[in-house]
Amino acid sequence: MNLSKPIPLIVLCLLCCYSGNSVLAQSETIRNEQHQLHSIKDSIAFADKLNRIGILFYMKDVDSCFYYGMTAKALSARLQYNKGETDADNVIAAALYFRGLYKEALELLHKCLMAYRNMGDSANVAQVLSNMSIIYTDMADSAKAISFASQGFELGRQLEGDSIQTLLYLNYCIDNPQLPEDTIRHYLAKARANAEKYNDQPMLSLSMLVFPIYLVANSRTEEALPLIREVLDHSRSTGMEYLEIRTLMLYGDCLKNNPDSVLAYYTPAHRIAEKNGYKNFILQLLQVILANTELVGDKDQIIHVQKLMTSALEADNNNLKKFIGDYTAYSAIREKNHLLEASNRNKLTQIWLLAGICAVTILLLAFIYYLYRRSRRMHKTISDQYQQLQHTLDALEQSQADNSQMLKIVAHDLRNPIGAMTSIANLMLEDGPRSENDRMMLDLLKTSGENSLELVNDLLLMHTRAEELAKEPVDMYQLLEYCVGLLHFKAREKMQQLLLTAVHVTVHVNRGKIWRVISNLITNAIKFSPNGARIQVLLEVKTGKVQIRVEDQGIGISEEMKDKIFDMFTISGRTGTAGEQSFGLGLSISRQIVEAHGGSIWCESSPGSGSTFFVELSRETA
Repeated sequence: MNLSKPIPLIVLCLLCCYSGNSVLAQSETIRNEQHQLHSIKDSIAFADKLNRIGILFYMKDVDSCFYYGMTAKALSARLQYNKGETDADNVIAAALYFRGLYKEALELLHKCLMAYRNMGDSANVAQVLSNMSIIYTDMADSAKAISFASQGFELGRQLEGDSIQTLLYLNYCIDNPQLPEDTIRHYLAKARANAEKYNDQPMLSLSMLVFPIYLVANSRTEEALPLIREVLDHSRSTGMEYLEIRTLMLYGDCLKNNPDSVLAYYTPAHRIAEKNGYKNFILQLLQVILANTELVGDKDQIIHVQKLMTSALEADNNNLKKFIGDYTAYSAIREKNHLLEASNRNKLTQIWLLAGICAVTILLLAFIYYLYRRSRRMHKTISDQYQQLQHTLDALEQSQADNSQMLKIVAHDLRNPIGAMTSIANLMLEDGPRSENDRMMLDLLKTSGENSLELVNDLLLMHTRAEELAKEPVDMYQLLEYCVGLLHFKAREKMQQLLLTAVHVTVHVNRGKIWRVISNLITNAIKFSPNGARIQVLLEVKTGKVQIRVEDQGIGISEEMKDKIFDMFTISGRTGTAGEQSFGLGLSISRQIVEAHGGSIWCESSPGSGSTFFVELSRETA
């Protein structure tokens, strides 16, 4: 049982409800306020009265609270009465909070907070901060609850001679039940003194009730019961039906181990709620009454209470449907009003805009006419320039054709010596017995020649068509081992270490093309690394992919160069550490090959820190 829960619900609304000193019964107060509406001639005063009635109804009927809040908001909006509209949002937020729409309630309270601050209404700013703290507490967001409560408390302490201090002192005690008893008594005494100063009977009764609740929460029920009885008598003498119901409920909760005693207090509380129309309490009261009636075992009474519960549930469901309908209609009307207001504000702007458009149109027509006459004079000049450009384009196309033809001739002429080299190596392999070292060197020579021929063929086809890749299952470990073995001797010339770390994994690729990519990356690593450097070739298997890395300890690549090294026909070639020549074509061809396989290639490097080239290929079958 949460004994501290009823208090925030009371504190949330009492500040706005009882700023005066009336001791009339709450139901009678509402009827008097409603009766006064007929005699009010001033529209602003009428809106204020609607807001007051709405917050009074919060304790009895949340749907009526919402209705009066919406009515006050609509009237204040028509009057452009910002204070009344903000107060109405405060009333509507209370209704939304009670219905469990915490987010919507907080949105409205944030809006109220900004509006009250702009008005310089510090008392209502403190009240809104306090209410937001309560909602965040119910949302289990203790950090924000403490933050808003502290802000409200500090602001309230600065408001000398204001009844808001009573509310803030009470809230401080409720939100901090771990405070020492002396501190609780101190702030409750200040709250009570302030309430007596302003003859605020509701706040006075509330300040009397907080300490008994503190005692009950600390398992000091026997000490609390006489104080609760005192509060009950005071609420009855002042006609505070809401507080009387709450006090009866608290008294019954203190005697929860005795069902008859619980019923002795909850039953009159239910009777008061039914008689005076406190719909917000009826379901809560009936639930406790039914549970304790079942414990007593009075079957006839159980059936009676169940019927009351069924009727109350049906009424609550109907009220909830009506509330949802009202809120939906309210939201639609609000949105429509915003659109209409925006439309009205824009009418004058639209008129000036249309006038401006007309003026600009006239100027444009004059300018177009000027351009038309000028274009006629320039037409012949443009035609002549077009002819000149056409001749230049024809010359460029012819130059491109000549360059392509020259490239084909050079590539074709290279095929003969490369082919002869390959053939000689092949013949030497077939002719007579040779040592193992000679056969390995001749085999490498033959393979290099065959790959060079394939490169020449690619150059011949580069400008004519995109070649179709003939893929096959390839063991990437064997391929990498072959590349490393082929270039091992080249690395040895510079006393470099060429290391391979890989596992056996099969990928569907074009063996020759991927061999060329890896060979080119390793060759570049050798070329741009100093003597004695270490070059690593690593293969890593990832989900659905394989990643090959070639890491060197070379001269690195600048940020500007990174954007160019993979482009064809760019000036990105550099001299190796031993004066090796680079033409800047290999990486461009490598990227075309990798992308044709659906993979990606990239580089990570910085000058002087070496480079790492990545090749990522899919393991899926093409």
